[in-house]
Amino acid sequence: MQVVVWMCVILLLPLSVAVGKIYKWVDRHGAVHFTDNPDAVPVPYRDQIETSSEADLPPPRPQLQPQAPQAVPVRTPRAPQGMMAPLQRVGNAMVVQAMLNGFVQVPLVVDTGAAFTVISTTSARRLGLDLQRAAVLPMQSVSGPFLARLTKVRSISVGGATVDDVEVIVHDMSPGENVGLLGMSFLDSFQVTISAASNALRLTPLYPDAHSEWFGGKPEDWWKRKFRFYRQQLAQIDAYLASNPMPELEQTRQYFCAELASLERQASRAAVPRNWRY
Repeated sequence: MQVVVWMCVILLLPLSVAVGKIYKWVDRHGAVHFTDNPDAVPVPYRDQIETSSEADLPPPRPQLQPQAPQAVPVRTPRAPQGMMAPLQRVGNAMVVQAMLNGFVQVPLVVDTGAAFTVISTTSARRLGLDLQRAAVLPMQSVSGPFLARLTKVRSISVGGATVDDVEVIVHDMSPGENVGLLGMSFLDSFQVTISAASNALRLTPLYPDAHSEWFGGKPEDWWKRKFRFYRQQLAQIDAYLASNPMPELEQTRQYFCAELASLERQASRAAVPRNWRY
């Protein structure tokens, strides 16, 4: 019987040591601490000690394994869809309806060979354009050379395609008619497709392809054409002024100098290479 009692004592001793006591206290920041050594509790908190056994502690929370980040699918932007505008054939000309500044509708003959869009003086008056302060540009017609007013309209829209701050020539192509020309000052922002079979004009906004460099949302060819255009206009005006001094053309020269300077600032902000600017 004595042997049995000692064996029970021997078996119980390891059990009491394994359970032990756990000391809990809360510091002044509200953080809860646990220890099995009461001497490890800071002196200011020893009167707050709560005692419990390890068996009373909640089971440890399972550690969550970090998940590998999911790959985000890369979406290739779609090329913009072309916008369609109905065309009306008038003789050999293709005429489209355009909206100027959002409220004046005019018929314009599509002409990819014209540098400027042309509107009538009637349209200019309806838009409230100040033609007295507009620049002038030497032009050539069947009846001979003449000076046409050059200005800007706030916007031109054709079939849902809109371009802001468009340079236009104010000139009456046909006396008494309101028809004008839709030239490259508008069309230069699009890939232009004329379908004679369906009598429609498709305007597709320029879109970067994978094999061309783009700066400021425009390709190399666009920047080169713009700079070349303004420099050519200045060269023509200088040549005209050399033989025909005219105060009106001095104002036009100032206009193109200002536009070229503005384009230069845009190119600098877009980090356009220097060799694209000539």
